[in-house]
Amino acid sequence: MDHRGNTWEGGSAPAARELPVVSIGLIAVNTAVFLIGLLSPALGRIMESQGCFSVLHLMYGRQYYRLITSAFLHVDVTHLFNNMLLLYFCGEIVEKTLGKCRFLILYLLSAVCGNLLSAAWELSTQNYYASVGASGAVFGLTGALLFLVTVKKGAAAHISMKRALIATALSVYAGFSDPGVNNAAHVGGLLSGFLLAFLLGILPRLPRRKRGFR
Repeated sequence: MDHRGNTWEGGSAPAARELPVVSIGLIAVNTAVFLIGLLSPALGRIMESQGCFSVLHLMYGRQYYRLITSAFLHVDVTHLFNNMLLLYFCGEIVEKTLGKCRFLILYLLSAVCGNLLSAAWELSTQNYYASVGASGAVFGLTGALLFLVTVKKGAAAHISMKRALIATALSVYAGFSDPGVNNAAHVGGLLSGFLLAFLLGILPRLPRRKRGFR
């Protein structure tokens, strides 16, 4: 959701015409997984049961892999479309600003953090449920975008506040338009994305020790 920039302090300017290959790859993987489940309902049910997330899977099964696998599963076309739209809309600029590797790290860690906050919410309310979807990761991209706009003030990329607000509005709408949405994961992803954008963004500026010879 927004734009690209010239330079990330301490880094180099992202290529203006460079395709956001990681974002496109993530969209392709999510879509492929959904199509597999759509074409083979039996396999789809297995993937969902073995890949969905609940705090109970951590407490009793130690199935930590579900923190990631649940982010690649979707319940229907609308669920998939909303998340993939936001993934591309936000991911394009965040990927080109942070770089491919850092972008992927931010995406996956946002998914994990979103699920962890969801787990905490389950424990606090004692209302246990299984959830799937890339929303936590996608909200992480929205949080990263907000960081670039509000803190970096567009210096890292020609990001407009208008596009950032559109991205946030779309994200919030996607969450509250469906009563079955896991909003705890959304909040966890949003907050972690904002923080991770800061942490990953300052990595290139860490001081390097000079080596000398005696």
